[in-house]
Amino acid sequence: MTEMEKYLLDTQGYLVIKGVLSPEEVKAANAAIDHHADQIRIRPNDLAHGSATLKGTIGRGDLGGMLTWEKPYCDVFRSMIAHPNVIPYLEELLGPEFRFEGVGLLTMDEGAEGFWFHEGATPYDRSRNYHYHNGRIYSGMTNIAVQLTDVEPGDGGFACFPGSHKANYPCPGDIRLYEAHQDRFVQIPAKAGDAILFPECLMHGTLPWKAKRQRRSMRSTYNSGVVGEGLMGTYTPPPFYEELTETQKAHISAPHYRHELVKDEEVLTFNAARAKSS
Repeated sequence: MTEMEKYLLDTQGYLVIKGVLSPEEVKAANAAIDHHADQIRIRPNDLAHGSATLKGTIGRGDLGGMLTWEKPYCDVFRSMIAHPNVIPYLEELLGPEFRFEGVGLLTMDEGAEGFWFHEGATPYDRSRNYHYHNGRIYSGMTNIAVQLTDVEPGDGGFACFPGSHKANYPCPGDIRLYEAHQDRFVQIPAKAGDAILFPECLMHGTLPWKAKRQRRSMRSTYNSGVVGEGLMGTYTPPPFYEELTETQKAHISAPHYRHELVKDEEVLTFNAARAKSS
């Protein structure tokens, strides 16, 4: 990450990363979704939580299971386990052995309701935190939402309350329902292939979708190598594990501890110096 990116993430709570997916990858992802469009589940209008400003005429669409699709439809989604264009960000925020938690697709057609604004750093959750220590950012659960269709200003879709990843006080309900201080929220425009990176503890949600084109957002979730939020009991590799690259396998493993405080060569140098002095 550049110094500019670190500053923007630290102050805003989110980054827009341009061109995470190439035009060819975007085309492949949309073709795969079109092929499995009958699997999209339209939710009841249950996400606005009664908000007059977030209500819509139809529900949001949810789609999962893309990692298990037949080839070549699964390929672009599996690439997000450890995509070269996001690895540097994840290593910086979560460590070199970050874990991929999962991927899902959100769709919104014209008139789709918004999603009330959730998270926001309170109450404090050790698995979904954000802090700065000794010159480095440490993030808990971290999301990368790749837009598969263009999002223009005023379209609706993903929005957040900048700076809320550092909140110390509970958020009043009328702010969460987008009924107060709407000027403090940011709806983030992005082109197809661009990604929005944000820690889960940033207060985020969606505004009602106003565009005639369908919104398609692929959201991948990651954690540090020692955290497995969705796991209980013994870890079992997914059935497609042997079809993955070695890099992908390394980031879809069971949670495990890695001692990163000092490097082996530093220990050897220290021990050699101590032996010499004695």
